[in-house]
Amino acid sequence: MASGPEGSVDEELSAHGSADAAARRAAPPGARTPSPAQPAPRPAAAPSATEARQPATRRRRLGRGTALWALLAAALALYWVPLLGLDAARLDGMGGLGLVSVLPVPTLVGAGLLVCAFVAGLRSPTPRPVLLAAVLLLTVVSLHAVPAVVESEPRFATAWQHLGFLDHIERTGSTAPDLDARWSWPGFFAAAAFVAQACGVDDFTETIRWWPTLVQLAYLAPLALLLRAVRADRRAKWCALWFFALCGWVGQDYFSPQGFTLLFHLLFVAVLLLWFARTSAPRRGRAPGETPPAGTPGSRVRAVGPTELAVLLGLLLVLFVAATAGHQLTPFVMLGVLLGLVLVRRTVPRGLPLVCGIVLVCWIVYLAEPYWSGHFDELFGGIGGLGGNVSSSVTGRIEGGAQVHQLVLYARVALAAGVLALAALGAWRRRRAGVSDRSLLVLTAVPFLAFGAQSYGGEIALRVFLFAAPGACVLAALALYPRLPDDGGPQPAAAHPRRTPSRAAPVAALLAGLVLLSGFLVVRWGNEPFERVRTGEVEAMEYVYAHDHPTVRLLWPSSDPVEEVTPSIPWGARDMERVVYEPVRAPLDPAAAGGLADALREAGPGSLLMLNEGQSQALQLGHGYPHDWWRKARTALDGDPAVERVHTNRDAVVYRATAPAAGQAPAPEPGPAGIRVTWDTWSLAGALAAGVLLVLLTARELVRVVAPHRLAWLQGTLWFALPLGALLLGATVLRLWTLS
Repeated sequence: MASGPEGSVDEELSAHGSADAAARRAAPPGARTPSPAQPAPRPAAAPSATEARQPATRRRRLGRGTALWALLAAALALYWVPLLGLDAARLDGMGGLGLVSVLPVPTLVGAGLLVCAFVAGLRSPTPRPVLLAAVLLLTVVSLHAVPAVVESEPRFATAWQHLGFLDHIERTGSTAPDLDARWSWPGFFAAAAFVAQACGVDDFTETIRWWPTLVQLAYLAPLALLLRAVRADRRAKWCALWFFALCGWVGQDYFSPQGFTLLFHLLFVAVLLLWFARTSAPRRGRAPGETPPAGTPGSRVRAVGPTELAVLLGLLLVLFVAATAGHQLTPFVMLGVLLGLVLVRRTVPRGLPLVCGIVLVCWIVYLAEPYWSGHFDELFGGIGGLGGNVSSSVTGRIEGGAQVHQLVLYARVALAAGVLALAALGAWRRRRAGVSDRSLLVLTAVPFLAFGAQSYGGEIALRVFLFAAPGACVLAALALYPRLPDDGGPQPAAAHPRRTPSRAAPVAALLAGLVLLSGFLVVRWGNEPFERVRTGEVEAMEYVYAHDHPTVRLLWPSSDPVEEVTPSIPWGARDMERVVYEPVRAPLDPAAAGGLADALREAGPGSLLMLNEGQSQALQLGHGYPHDWWRKARTALDGDPAVERVHTNRDAVVYRATAPAAGQAPAPEPGPAGIRVTWDTWSLAGALAAGVLLVLLTARELVRVVAPHRLAWLQGTLWFALPLGALLLGATVLRLWTLS
């Protein structure tokens, strides 16, 4: 029986019920007993104001969501439907601004509507993750898949050259380090060849057609994982992914080791910041901008046990070794970021940089010997030349080209500078709000150290921005949405960020998105007149491959045969050891093309000369040659009796000498197959020391991460590691000195 007022009501009702029952028993038979009085029905309560507003609110939300999906559908229709009408004749009319100069106006309007759709979904008070994910993925596809849809052949000459590595592995089953420096880092090509053979794929041309789109989509997964380690508003995280997609204009996403190992880099950093985060108390009243370590209050990362930690540490090592075997630059950036995170106390495995450093040194000193042996000064002479490397990769790539095309190069510099400036603003706003984003600053700043290494063929600025973009895009998004979420983690004591997004943030996001997307279309596809591959050029290369026995020397016109050594031809896709590609100086006046004929006669037996539309566009736009250079040069060569055409089509023409030089073309000389290591006593001692060091330090780091309370018994290993490290260092110096 309830007590209190409710109990009194129950007792009263019980008493009334007992009296009614007694009256019915005392009444004579047949008498009508009055029924107990029923309580009068209460009038229905009027709905509250909140309940009355709920259906209207749901209808508004449904209508707003329908409108956003309709906006996305309209944007895609405007973007893609006109593109399907582009043909080769329209593409041939591209000017100095590249592909954007022939894109239909509705396509440009549709691109702008894609930006509007994302910002509208971002601004919505109701979280719309499905809509934002759809807009993000479709934006990536729309920006990167245009050449795959409208061009007849897969684009970019170097992507075709990388097919030649797969062809060589398939035919010979080994590498050939003397043929190309990239054979000293064959991991990517070996893995691709293995997958191709396992899947029964013989033709990789469609793979290189869609590779940029697929790899750009793949980048979003590890970046989204990395963003879980950042304490930020959901809008900031979506905006960071979007900015990163709009900054994918660097052009390293073609079928290459660089584009693929960037995936390893992003996943490497994400695992470090999620499962190996280090707890640090706020300093000077600032709260850390990173998610608290797994299992601590405020962390959204599930705590893992010792076994899982050991597996994750193994994953970090596998990622680093795979990047080291696949690319020359990526492992240096990964090691720099790892060391930076350790120095700013944002990650736990303090000994991991030493392990990764030994792996990197051993690969370069031993397994990449053919790369540096004999020309050490040429390779490492640029170390420390900061000003020269910046000049050659930034201003040096702008000078001398057509004035219209220079706008593309200036836009590239302005776009990168704008993103970095917005990132600096984001770091300042977070610091002003009492938040310390050390990890993002390390991720953004470390790649700039590469400027002090070497020019990397004049492309070091592009590689720096490629690796700095993930951190810079997150900081740029934090410039618009700097507040910390109420996730239970440490809050700043000195200052408090806004708890609601600023009304100016959506406007700023819209303007930034429009600028980045417009810049993307100009910068990413501005080189398309000479990066596009034409059907006739592929046919001309097939003629070369059909006549490369025993070997053939293919000449092509270059503005500078010493510096400009990469032709705009779909070259190298087959018979790597049989075709020698040799640049010859192209005369600025096409009527003086007799020098090309002289070079062809002097090249010896089995030599050919190719003129093609793509290389002519490269000379015109990049080096200021006349716009009709290749047609006039072809006319001049046709009038020279010393050469004759052997293959011709609308895109390319191949010549040979009328009176070939006496003798036979030389036999192919691929050099020794496989890994080549020069061994001596000190090299062998250094290799053994490196192996023992790796086992010792890896075990030490495993115990430090998995069971730090048991590290005491490993403290003595330091005394064994020191002499082994000294031995490895001495053997490395001696090896570099004697073999260089």
